[in-house]
Parts: sequence; structure tokens; C-alpha cells
Amino acid sequence: MAQERIRLKKKIYDKTSAGDLLDNSFSEIINSKDFISNTNLDNNINRLFTLYNDLFYDIPKIGQQSHTTLFQQSRDYIGDYVDSKDEEIEALIDQIVDLEQKLSNQDQPNEEHPFYRNGSILVDREANYNIYYMDKATRRKIAGNISSELFLDLKAALGYKKNDSWEDATTIVSPSVIASIPPGPDFGPEDLGGAETNVEEEIATFADSFNYNALQDGQLNPNNYPITEITIPDWYNPNSYAPGSTSIRNQIEEAKIANVSNYDKYREYLVNRIKIVWQSEKRFEILKDKYNNDIEYGFTQEERIKAQTLKEAVRPKIRQAQETLVYYKRLWIFVKNKSANSANAKSLMLEAQANFEDNINTPVTDNERNEYGGWEKGTNNFPNIDLAGLTNYTGEGGNLY
Repeated sequence: MAQERIRLKKKIYDKTSAGDLLDNSFSEIINSKDFISNTNLDNNINRLFTLYNDLFYDIPKIGQQSHTTLFQQSRDYIGDYVDSKDEEIEALIDQIVDLEQKLSNQDQPNEEHPFYRNGSILVDREANYNIYYMDKATRRKIAGNISSELFLDLKAALGYKKNDSWEDATTIVSPSVIASIPPGPDFGPEDLGGAETNVEEEIATFADSFNYNALQDGQLNPNNYPITEITIPDWYNPNSYAPGSTSIRNQIEEAKIANVSNYDKYREYLVNRIKIVWQSEKRFEILKDKYNNDIEYGFTQEERIKAQTLKEAVRPKIRQAQETLVYYKRLWIFVKNKSANSANAKSLMLEAQANFEDNINTPVTDNERNEYGGWEKGTNNFPNIDLAGLTNYTGEGGNLY
């Protein structure tokens, strides 16, 4: 049997030729041509995330090709990445530091005077019977006297009954003893409240307690309390009973009554406004004095800084109250007399009306404003109003009895 010879041929490509003929890219994931042209970018991104979701649990957590690598690369690309958990951690760390500081302070027992324990009340037997509350071995002056609400509330808080005398709740000492005890911040109603207010809350009470503007108060205008005038005919004789005389007499009498009534209404409104603003000015002055005391004697630096801030915040309110009192003084001069007869009521109201615009629109001068201050100056600016009696309205100052 004849043998058949078969010739085998093998074509070999070098490296350069093979690179030209073969596509070694991953076309299943991203088509390089499409990527360059950006025509199917959305489709490619969708395909990428579809594969990512399918392989999510197969991708290692750590390593070169892992979730950790993907996260780090994405985070570095985003730049300035802030994890919300990091913010929570920082806030919690701040709270821990604050609580540790508070616990540290609580661990330190309050200082105690060797003879007068914290929580006791001392009374100076000579200096107008001033009252002090012992706290952290310091004497804190209590505003008011034994009849003030603050003293009575403090007395009850210390466990004394309503019928217990003030002597039972206090220790009477000499001025030399008081002088030997270091002073502390004044003791006020806020100290009994327990909850400490922040600066913003306390400043808010300023606005709530005095947000009055005299220039916008229509009731201050005497023109809103009109004067009734009638025309008396030439033939009218008050002693005659000619026809029509009775009607004229009735009109005159009604006008007198109306004018006196409007005078009294205007005067009463002004009296009430003067008293309200006087007491507001007094309250702000007391607060300023308290803040001055806290600046000097506050237990902590935080308390002293807070007092300085509040002192600066209360200054404009004092100024506003004093300027309002200046306007009131200008208006009060016309209606200071309570028992005005009909003729005077008419003439005074007409004069008040004629001068109102000038009085209310003339700017307040420093000299006028300086007539008030410390809520004790300026009482003589309002004759026939007992402002001195309002000085002790809330129990500040005065003797023990």
C-alpha cells in the first residue's frame, strides 16, 4: 500500500502582529470606543453597578481588590468627606468632657464657714437689718426685707412654716461679723427657681418686660381726648329765662362735664404709664446692680462673663425707660393738678394739645436723661404722683420693719 504524505503548515505571528489582530480589552464591561465617545456612558454606569450589586457579597472586605479599596478611592476622590458619625462622636466626646467636669465639681464639697453653715440666713443688727444667705462660705445679700416675697419663699424653702417668726429662721449678728465673711453674688428670685437661664433667655425677658415706645402710643396724644366747645349766641343771658335759654344752659353744662371727664381720663392714663415705666426703670437698674455684683463676686469665670454680657444688654433698656420718662415729664406738666375745674380743664387740655407735637418730637437731651437713674432720682419731676412709695414696691431696700 502506497504511503500518502500529508504536508502540515503552521502560521506564526510575532508579538507586534498579534497585537494588531487581537482585541485584548474587556468589552463585556466597558466598550473603550463608546467610553471615549461618551455616547453610552449612562448604560455603562448602569452595567457597572449591576455587576457591582451582583458581586457585592463576593467582593472581599479588605485587600487590593476589595470594598475597603473602593471606599478609600471614592472618599479620596470626593475630597473633604465628613462622616456624620464622626460629628456625633465629637459631640458625645464634648458631652463626656462636660459631664466629667460637672462630676469633678460635685466631688469637691462646698466650702463651709466654721460657724455659719451654708443655707443659713444672717441678719445685720445695725446696718438697716440687711439680710444675707450663706452659700459656699460667702454671704449673699438678699434683696428686700422680712416682708418681701423673696425672703418668705426662702424661709419656706428652708423648711420653716408660715407662722414661724423671722427670728426663728435667721441669725442676728453684728456688722463686724458680716464684714469678716467674704461677699458673694447677690441672692435673687432666680436662685430659688433652680433652673439656670442662659444669656439669650434672660435677654429675652428684657424685651418682654419693656417693649413700649412712647412715640407710637396714640393714647398719649391729648388730641384723642377732644375738648367740647359750644357757640353761645349774643342774646344769651345766663340769668334770663327767655325761650331757648334753658337749652343753651344745658349745652354749657354738658360741655363742662365732658371736658373735665376727658381731662381726668387723659391724666389717669398718663399716671398709670408713668408708674409702669418708673417701675420698669427700677427693675433694670436693680438688674444692672446685680450684674455688677456678679462680675465682681461670681463663683466661676463663666458666671462673671455671663454677668458682663447681661450688663451690656440691659444698658439700652435703662436708657429707653429713662427717655420715656423724659417724654412723660414734658406731658405731665399740663395735667399735674387733679382737681381741675371745667375752665382749667379746658384751657390745660388745649395747651397740652397745642404743645404735644413739639414735646413728643423734640429729641431727648443728655441733661434730661440724667435726671433719672438708680430709680430714685427724678421723683420730683412728677408732682402729685407718689413715686417714692413705689421705691419699696417689691421690697428692695428699707428697714427690716
